[in-house]
Amino acid sequence: MKAIRLRRPYFPENSIKKIQRDIGNAMRDGRLSLGENVSKFEKKFAKFNGSKFGCGVSSATAGLHVALLSLGIKQNDEVIIPSKTFISTANAAIYCNAKPIFCDVQEDTFQIDPNHVKKLITKKTKAIIPVHIAGNVCDMKELLEISNQNNIPIVEDAAHAHGATYYGKKAGSFGRIGVFSFYPDKVMTSADGGMIVTNDSEIYNKTLEFRNVGRKYLGQYDYNVIGYNYRMNELQAILLNEQLKLLPSMLKRRREIAKIYDEQLNIKNLVRQKIQKFVKSSYYAYVLRLTKGDFKILRMKLSKKRIETSHMFTSVYKIKAYRDILGDTPACKVTEKLDDQTFTIPLHPGLTDNEINIVINEIKKSEK
Repeated sequence: MKAIRLRRPYFPENSIKKIQRDIGNAMRDGRLSLGENVSKFEKKFAKFNGSKFGCGVSSATAGLHVALLSLGIKQNDEVIIPSKTFISTANAAIYCNAKPIFCDVQEDTFQIDPNHVKKLITKKTKAIIPVHIAGNVCDMKELLEISNQNNIPIVEDAAHAHGATYYGKKAGSFGRIGVFSFYPDKVMTSADGGMIVTNDSEIYNKTLEFRNVGRKYLGQYDYNVIGYNYRMNELQAILLNEQLKLLPSMLKRRREIAKIYDEQLNIKNLVRQKIQKFVKSSYYAYVLRLTKGDFKILRMKLSKKRIETSHMFTSVYKIKAYRDILGDTPACKVTEKLDDQTFTIPLHPGLTDNEINIVINEIKKSEK
């Protein structure tokens, strides 16, 4: 039996042929960076997301860095982030010589806890980065209240949340800035790449400069800031223009698979990520929590059946690189509990009904 993949990019054959033609045209044209394909995708994605402006970058990591630079984050500033996230969220603050302040998460949603955010705010707090883990949108109503009361901008890490909604409004469109990822395993992909969205024209103009070594446009030699080589290239944009067309159908299939898991994985001690009724997740990942037992053993049993799974992050402050930088950090107790309990199972548009049934049956067998 072939392995049942955890995540996999989705490119149907007709899309592959279209992409090949467009890449050939771009290569013949010779403009392979910040050309018409990038511009087209930036506008289309921003419109899809309900945002005024889009700025394509080389990765979501670059996007988070540029977002914080555009807000003027600097040395000794503090940026509040959830402790349960990918390391890039914290790295963005470190790149600015700022300090990431780790916030605990809610035990049922695995999202940043607004009540803990309130306790962490100081005079040095200059940004809050909620992370829409697995495509489940954070409690943006509460976070925006905190943001407005304290005049602290929000940067949404929406790397997992393409097309996810909160009360019908798209993830990434609530804060001052939203950042998306197009890494190979994300909801839509360009092999790599990222997108910054905003409604703020001043922020937008800064992002254009920071992503392009300090200038807005190629060919100019007027550098306004010390920028970075974070450009999105034309080949990435060609893939993304095609993926954006497929996104509604990909999201539909992801949600169909998640519904099947919801209905059939009713197993004692195995709890799924809570998604509020007013949230429509993109289901980048289907996260399970084993409340009793050893999830490593469960994952090993599934691996023997060639079913891929993944650990759902370790508290960032426990990672060696961050222990070396920050030393002892106040513990986030809920996150640390979830470190040893949460994992993800296969979910992507190419998953067949037969593969879904195999995953469900093997999990049930493993937990008997």
